[in-house]
Amino acid sequence: MKKSPLFVIGITLKPNSTPEFYNILPNLCSWLIRRKRKVVFRLEDTERVHKFFKGKKIEDFEFWDSKAFHQRVELMLSLGGDGTLIGVCRRIKSTIPVLGINLGRLGFITEFNKNEYFDHLEDILNGKYETTTKPLFHVSVLRNSKIHFQDYFFNDAVVAKNDIARMIYLRAELGKEHIYNLSGDGIIISTPLGSTAYSMAAGGPIVHPDVKGLILTPICPHSLIHRPFVVPENASIQLRILPPYHSVTLTLDGQVAINVDDQDVVIINGSKVKKVSLIKNQERSYFETVREKFILSKRD
Repeated sequence: MKKSPLFVIGITLKPNSTPEFYNILPNLCSWLIRRKRKVVFRLEDTERVHKFFKGKKIEDFEFWDSKAFHQRVELMLSLGGDGTLIGVCRRIKSTIPVLGINLGRLGFITEFNKNEYFDHLEDILNGKYETTTKPLFHVSVLRNSKIHFQDYFFNDAVVAKNDIARMIYLRAELGKEHIYNLSGDGIIISTPLGSTAYSMAAGGPIVHPDVKGLILTPICPHSLIHRPFVVPENASIQLRILPPYHSVTLTLDGQVAINVDDQDVVIINGSKVKKVSLIKNQERSYFETVREKFILSKRD
């Protein structure tokens, strides 16, 4: 079904500058402006954008603060790798479609590579595109029975040790039911879309992104019986640190990290989710991506 045309185009850049931006950005922006589109960048990228245009006039662009940028554009272009796209998904308003353009190496969840996105962009601007809706899961840290921290994750939430040659001890619960006590390097709570990231590297299963579940994958468990679990996505997972206590960190999508104290409780609330709309590449299938990226070891 054709949607309304898109006129306000936000462009998110990967945090680390790449020489490719010197060619890609001027071509992309001039192409959009010729089609009467408003091009918007984040305010904090102002200096970088000027550098990529090598002193050329860029008065046709606008620079918005982060809140407006992630709430008011009509289409978001994510230029980078999977990490750049994940960062956008954690911030953006759920109704804004996101087009992931891979400039990195793996590019598993970025639907388009740098050589093909122009072939689709004209249709997308004119409302001819399909999206897939993916959830971000809520995580909170309770300290003294009060919320100390809360945020969302797209790929995974990881509770792991900080110290070398030390194990940590965790109690994992599903709702009011005890799953197991775990000794090892930590645990990964992964979404199906994130199952091909850290969870897979730690021995977890590859789970199709349409499966409605969460994966609990132990990290180097000091036991032969601790194996990954797949649980319903609307479950409430609670993680408690057990003695003897060591330094522990909660990391979300490899981008946000906070220390977890001894008496803290980490809660993943599967019934409280945020949605994000990703533009689909109709010429790319999930299993084709799995074969190319992990079986044939191809990299964009």
